Amino acid sequence: MAELSFNVDHGYLEGLVRGMKAGILTRTDYHNLAQCDTLEDIKLHLQSTEYGNMLSSPEEDLTVSLVDSKLRENLVTEFSCIRSTALPPLSTFLDYMTYASCACYNTTVT
Repeated sequence: MAELSFNVDHGYLEGLVRGMKAGILTRTDYHNLAQCDTLEDIKLHLQSTEYGNMLSSPEEDLTVSLVDSKLRENLVTEFSCIRSTALPPLSTFLDYMTYASCACYNTTVT
């Protein structure tokens, strides 16, 4: 009987997660990134993926820490979007993940 109301409660979130999953880098993407010699090569390859918009600002010098911070920022944004849309018990589980990761890394999530 619960299957009848699944889309009402969880359909939007499932579609959102499926869309995010489609944007995850593939094995081929990782193989191509491993072949890159410079950060500019990595930037060019990432621009053809879902991550292209993150590194598109021309005024910033491309560094490893910039790429790392932009990718982490994207991960936190997507996680926050999923968390804000989720209903219990998933939202409770995501809260546990959030607070456990903050305690491990001594960081705060906004």
